[in-house]
Amino acid sequence: VAEEQTDGRGRFGRPWLSAPRQNLAFSVLLYPSRRTCARLSAVTPVAILRAIKTVTGLSATLKWPNDVRLGQKKVCGILIETAFQGAQVRHAILGIGINVNFNPAEDPQADFSATSLAAELGKPVSREELLQAMLTELGLAYTYLQEWDRVWDDWRSSLETLGRQVQVRWGEHVEEGVADDVDGEGNLLLRRADGTVIALAAGEVTFQL
Repeated sequence: VAEEQTDGRGRFGRPWLSAPRQNLAFSVLLYPSRRTCARLSAVTPVAILRAIKTVTGLSATLKWPNDVRLGQKKVCGILIETAFQGAQVRHAILGIGINVNFNPAEDPQADFSATSLAAELGKPVSREELLQAMLTELGLAYTYLQEWDRVWDDWRSSLETLGRQVQVRWGEHVEEGVADDVDGEGNLLLRRADGTVIALAAGEVTFQL
């Protein structure tokens, strides 16, 4: 757990700002099987959603694949990095940044689309209580994989992306269409204007009007 983060990094190498002594910035080191590793992109955000609900009563949503949002604004970023040795998973690192008590309106560097738990709740939130709840929920979801169906259902039902007209960009490639569903691997099933459906494993989603 870092009290202050000076060079935070999100998906696609984007910077992640974390004000000192106000937020949670931490990493979790895991040694999952290959099968379990594939499920971390659902297990991790679900654990965060459950922890936020337990501590604050707020019901967060997800923008595929794992941006945690409150009131259409991002409150938490997740970066999962995996190292392999041959076909075996050596380890996985879950990098998690949660905006807890900082006020985005007072930070000129903050993204206009960012928020914090305190900003949405109207009062400060205990970082220690939130961290404990997050690690508890992550431990339960990660350890007891027989609960996978419930984790998957929670992840899918929290996706505000589904049913929306979206643009998905990765690198120089762009796809547009309706986010129909997600498949068993967590890929986004995008229906193009011509009716064809493609499965997207990653990308930056922008909602279209």
